[in-house]
Formats: sequence, C-alpha cells, structure tokens
Amino acid sequence: MPVTFTFDIEDASVADPNDRTRIQVAFLRFGWEHVGGSAWRYPKFGADEHPSEDWLNHVVPALMYFRSLVEHSNMRVTKFTLDAHSEAGYRTNGARAIGQPIAKGAAIVLCAPNLAAEQEEKLSENRLKRFVSDTAGSLA
Repeated sequence: MPVTFTFDIEDASVADPNDRTRIQVAFLRFGWEHVGGSAWRYPKFGADEHPSEDWLNHVVPALMYFRSLVEHSNMRVTKFTLDAHSEAGYRTNGARAIGQPIAKGAAIVLCAPNLAAEQEEKLSENRLKRFVSDTAGSLA
C-alpha cells in the first residue's frame, strides 16, 4: 500500500535553486517515485524490492529531510498532503525476518536517483546518510 506526499512551495521563498533539486534527489535516493510536479509515492509503483513499506529507513527520513530543508532555507510551504494506506513493521520469527530493521544512517540502503550527474551532485548519498546519522547524534 502506498504513501503519497504532495506539496507546494512558494517560488519567491526559494533563495537557492539547488534546494528543489536536493528535495528531488533525497526522495529518489530514499526510493520514492516522482509522480509529477511536487507529488511523490513510496514505494515505487510496481516495485518488488519493498514488499513492506520501510517507514523508519525510507519514509520518515525523506520527510524529515524535506522538513529540515524547508526550515533551514526558510521556504514557504503553502500546502501539503500526506496520505498513507500502509502496512509497515519488522519482526523475526526464528530464522525468518519480515520487514526491515531500523538501520544506522550509514547502513541505510539508498537507491540511485538516475538523474543527470550535475543534479545528483546536489545531494550525495554520503551527505544524505550523514543527515540521518546527525539527526540521531543531535540527541547527545
């Protein structure tokens, strides 16, 4: 079952044009599908690699990155929706595990955004993993 996130950002509030690209690359690296405009879906339509939504490694970090970038850059989000018809979890049953455990930021498996190199450079995989780790580290 998918998670869908849509948003509108007032253009006048985007001081750095690379911020829109950073949002795009972050969602793509976390395995979301760009369905048009500022609409995103997780998991990708027809994707077999995510039999259960990986909320704590792919959904929540993508949304936290978006939220953090909006606050950091003082962007004005004029509207957003987050719809989830979802099932997520993790459990082990003997030798069989269902779902994905919570991974350390450096160990999260990310996806290739498949964009032009200059777009991908706006937000590297290492920088995104460091963002997740730094979020946890901020609790110290």
